[in-house]
Amino acid sequence: MIKGVNKIPIKRYGLIVALLVVLFSGVFYLYLHYHRAQNLKNSIGKLISARENSSLIDSCLLILYSADNNIHLYALTGDKEYKRKFAIQIKEVSATVKKVKSDQQYSTNLTPATLGKLISEKAAKTDNYLKLQQLTDSLIKLSIKAEKMQSVKKTTVAMPVVKITSSTIHIDTIKLPAKAPERKKFFGRIVAAFSGKQKDQKPADAMIIKRDTQIKTVEQVRTEYIHLRPKPTEDHIRLFNANANLKNSEREILRINNNLISEIIKSLKQYKIAEQNYARESKVELADQVSDVFNEYGYLSKLTIAALFILMVVVLYNIWKLYHNGRYLVYHSEKAEEYAVAKSSFMASMSHEIRTPLNSVLGFSEQLSMTRLDDEQTEQINAIRSSSQMLLEVVNEILDFSKYETGKINFESQPFMPYQALEDVLNTVSIQAAKKGIKLKMNLQFDKNTCFTGDVLRLKQVVMNLLVNAIKFSTNGTVLLHARLMTQTDGQAALKVRVKDNGIGIKKQDLPAIFDEFVQVSDAQKVTHRKGTGLGLAICKKIIELQGGSIRVISELGKGSVFSFELPFLPANKNDIVVETPVSKEDLARAVKNKHVLLADDNQLNVLLASTILKKWSITCHKAYNGQEALALFNANNYDLVLTDILMPVMGGLELTANIRKNKNMLRAETPIIALTANVLKEDRDNYMRSGVNDIVLKPFAELNLIEKIAGVLKTKEVPFINFLITESDLMV
Repeated sequence: MIKGVNKIPIKRYGLIVALLVVLFSGVFYLYLHYHRAQNLKNSIGKLISARENSSLIDSCLLILYSADNNIHLYALTGDKEYKRKFAIQIKEVSATVKKVKSDQQYSTNLTPATLGKLISEKAAKTDNYLKLQQLTDSLIKLSIKAEKMQSVKKTTVAMPVVKITSSTIHIDTIKLPAKAPERKKFFGRIVAAFSGKQKDQKPADAMIIKRDTQIKTVEQVRTEYIHLRPKPTEDHIRLFNANANLKNSEREILRINNNLISEIIKSLKQYKIAEQNYARESKVELADQVSDVFNEYGYLSKLTIAALFILMVVVLYNIWKLYHNGRYLVYHSEKAEEYAVAKSSFMASMSHEIRTPLNSVLGFSEQLSMTRLDDEQTEQINAIRSSSQMLLEVVNEILDFSKYETGKINFESQPFMPYQALEDVLNTVSIQAAKKGIKLKMNLQFDKNTCFTGDVLRLKQVVMNLLVNAIKFSTNGTVLLHARLMTQTDGQAALKVRVKDNGIGIKKQDLPAIFDEFVQVSDAQKVTHRKGTGLGLAICKKIIELQGGSIRVISELGKGSVFSFELPFLPANKNDIVVETPVSKEDLARAVKNKHVLLADDNQLNVLLASTILKKWSITCHKAYNGQEALALFNANNYDLVLTDILMPVMGGLELTANIRKNKNMLRAETPIIALTANVLKEDRDNYMRSGVNDIVLKPFAELNLIEKIAGVLKTKEVPFINFLITESDLMV
């Protein structure tokens, strides 16, 4: 674990989370109080609107006063300029009234639309009044003209006058100064304007003084003609009726005007009182709201700024720590990669170093087991071979796990028959089961001819491991191998395998870690005397999961366990399966008899083992203990085959192979080469094959394995050699 970055900085992350919560709460608080700010804005707007409405109302009052004066002047003088001004002022009042903003909070029912309608009605009635006034004036003028025309035709009567007395009456009138009218209030002026009453002074009370003066009395006798009044004509009747109608219309106009002015004044008073009250209340409420809002915003702003500053510091600190830890992680990840490579190299080197002496142990124990031995010697040889085999299994498990851990494992993709593969595994472990008195049962619920494409060796390895564990941890009873196929939607088929035993079982608390590496159940050690590496199930899990499958276990202590896994495979054609025909020992002997081999290995024990096996099969050999000696022998002699180790002093096996392939003699350059190596990594083996090696024999190897490899390589050599001879003969002809 990396020092300095092995612990999660919970406090720092907690502080960041707390600051984020505070900021979020502040933003949420501001959002909730945004409505109050909106109300404040609306209150300010209404207050301004109220002020504007008051100004508009005052303007309407002044204009109405002036318009009323102009219409009365027009009625008296008949000057059309006054009428034109009246019309303009009425339109101006209507436009001004439309500008008045109404509010539902006002208690008046008089809206700008109603005011406009009343003003329009007043204008219409006033226009009708003017027309009637003009008509009356025209009728009166016509009547006067008619009387003048009829005066000529009047009949006069002469009457004698005896005496005429003339007297003169002088009346002196003294007028008192007029009283000034009382100043009316704001809405009184509106009433006066629409009622048509001018601001005339009240006439003063007159004092009348009579003065009688006798001027003169003349008595004479003369004759006078008295004009007789004509009879009332139709014009006078119409004039009388028109005047009556005029008076009625004027009274109606005055009544309407009075009602209109009263209603307007009343509504305007209510409107203005409501606006004044609302403005006064709004000012107080507005002042309080402004004070509260600004106090809250000021306080919250300070908290937000402080939180932002702290958050900025914490974030910068964490960024610096992340950068610092990132550098640590990069450095240690590189070290971990180097460690993984070193570990892999170490495992490969350890495997090589263990396999090399094991090759001699297993090889010579095999050779001794083929000789005549008594029972005690046979038992000792079997013990040696068993112990060596267990050591080899441990090395293989550790090496396999290392490959799975570093991702260097490669899965083969070849057609195979799963029924046959599972049957082969069961037959292999049957001997071990029989020794413990355990019955093996197989229940494969699919066709024997079913063919899949995949890595059959890995499948056998998993099933073998599960069966061996079931046998190892069971003292009696039955071990069942059950398998069936499950069709998937993507064209693949899943092979579901179950291995059930009646063994000791696993505790419930041990189940979660059963597939972990280097884990061994304590109760299992009481049953078996052999303590393994604890990698078997971990390797099985890696093999299954790397191929897209899954594995699980169901177990109960004292009742046994059930291990099951599912593994997807692609269907294949049975005809694509390569069937290996087994070769009998007699055929192998004929294939390798009297062959001459060059043997190169720096380990004398391995050279002794290989030469012993070759000698048994009538194969002669020359021995070399490094690549340089082997190359000298190769150049001096003809060989059918070269067996060489890879790691040798002076010159290694790959360098030796390269020099052989560069030989000027084509036949000698094509000499088969088999590598004897303890390096089991696939990338190493692929590298050997690319270097010109024909085949590889892994250490430790069995006698039959080595001979089969030699026979196979020699068989493939004969075909190109025969073709070469045919080509040479054709050229000679």
